Amino acid sequence: RKNLLLGVPVYGISSDSILGNTFETDYYNTKESVAKLTDGKKAEKAECGDSAFFHFTRGVGRSVVFKLDGLSAVDEIKIGFLREDSTGIKLPRRCDVLISENGADWQRIVKACNLKCPESPQRFELSQSFGTPYKALYILVEFEVPCHTWIDEIEVFGTEAIPENAISVKAEAIEENPSIMHVNKYPEYDDFLNVRNLLLSYNCVPPEKVGEKGLGLITEEQYIPHLAYIDRDGKMTDTFFDSFLYLPYSVYTYSYLYKCAEGWRYYVDNVFAKDRNLDALDKAAATVGEKLGIENHQVQVFFSILCSKVRYGEFPEKFGDLDGDGTDEDMSTLRDRKKALKWIIDEHLNRYKEKNYKNVTLGGFYWFEEDINYSDEFELDLIAYAREYLHSLGLKFFWIPYFQAWGFQDWKENGFDIACMQPNYAFRKDETVQRLYDNASITKALGMCVELEIGGLKPDDIERYKCYLDAGEETGYMNTIKMYYQGGVPGEFYRAYKSEDPLTRSVYDDTYLFAKEKYVSRKRR
Repeated sequence: RKNLLLGVPVYGISSDSILGNTFETDYYNTKESVAKLTDGKKAEKAECGDSAFFHFTRGVGRSVVFKLDGLSAVDEIKIGFLREDSTGIKLPRRCDVLISENGADWQRIVKACNLKCPESPQRFELSQSFGTPYKALYILVEFEVPCHTWIDEIEVFGTEAIPENAISVKAEAIEENPSIMHVNKYPEYDDFLNVRNLLLSYNCVPPEKVGEKGLGLITEEQYIPHLAYIDRDGKMTDTFFDSFLYLPYSVYTYSYLYKCAEGWRYYVDNVFAKDRNLDALDKAAATVGEKLGIENHQVQVFFSILCSKVRYGEFPEKFGDLDGDGTDEDMSTLRDRKKALKWIIDEHLNRYKEKNYKNVTLGGFYWFEEDINYSDEFELDLIAYAREYLHSLGLKFFWIPYFQAWGFQDWKENGFDIACMQPNYAFRKDETVQRLYDNASITKALGMCVELEIGGLKPDDIERYKCYLDAGEETGYMNTIKMYYQGGVPGEFYRAYKSEDPLTRSVYDDTYLFAKEKYVSRKRR
């Protein structure tokens, strides 16, 4: 009896989704020709830098195949994983081992779910032995890759001689993308307050960046062609976006304002600026309702929960007194970070109630950061606190991660009511259109929706945006909750609405058709 895999090369590695060019490197994803998985060397230290670890990053999950030297009898499996929360290296929630005698018919002999070890960092060994050995020539290991999965050794014990009692493979169906916790269904509209088309309405820049055009201070006139569709003859014919998310521009989040109490108050002041932003949206909704003959026309609004641990540089020595109790908040403590989180929610709620808006309805709050910062020891506690507090108020809680961001697969486990993944195709010129179809497949499997993105109005930008629309009609994400990034407001849709160039104007018209589920892919025309 011995380790039958010792020194056996990897027969093949496949991922459940594309990795993206950023992660197709030797560091993030070790080449399958590197013999670390079966060299007999286990990590000396439970840390990412130990040279014994074979690296897997992104791609949702992996299938790793080995071919033994000959048909053998397998009686035990061992796999060594690393858990190191500070670097996002997590244990997979799912790891299966399958065997085959011929490479065509497979049987699952290990099905491990929700792998856990008590602390981080730690090496965790998944081990399973069988009372009766199985006949096997091929070994297939399938596991989830939540962000990074590091494995130092895969061992398969047994004998080359096959005893009489060895069990022959009983073929079973093998599911596609096994590492995804399948929902296999886009969310329904009534899963999220009947929101259908939500526009990211960026607001707030530092005072010196506002300029003559009033960047971050949206007017009623700028909102109207977003709230209503206006045809090429200038006639208002239908409603358009029904929901709006307020969130700060990146120039704000990279500034000193995001890192101090004064700046947080400045941000909330901006959301509720007189005759701008939310004030302007309320007036625009009333105007649209009147012109379209819609009594008590309502649109949904969502606010942002700012991050209490900034990742764009360090906080000043003193954050400042946010809640007026005479004591500076200490953002190194969970207590004060919870206080800050509650303050940003309560401050929005109080201002919203004071305004007594007639045509906007508050739906909930957005977790502003685009990934789960597992290296932050308080991140999950704060998400749970926000979720519980918002739900106690009858409000929704949602998230928009970037493509395969840290924690995207855990969105439901972390308590978000909905999550919407960004494909990021519009901004990654090195990615092919396949990115959109992979994103569609992953989001559907996980019960997420898809963010539409446009990066400009040059012909190439428009072509890439139209690919989002084509993929949405073909795969089905046109018929579910949709969220849209267009830069800021007024943004690209507004510029397209104003344009006399037919190609540019088509961005506005096609977005309206898509929003109303009437768009037809260019492949089908």
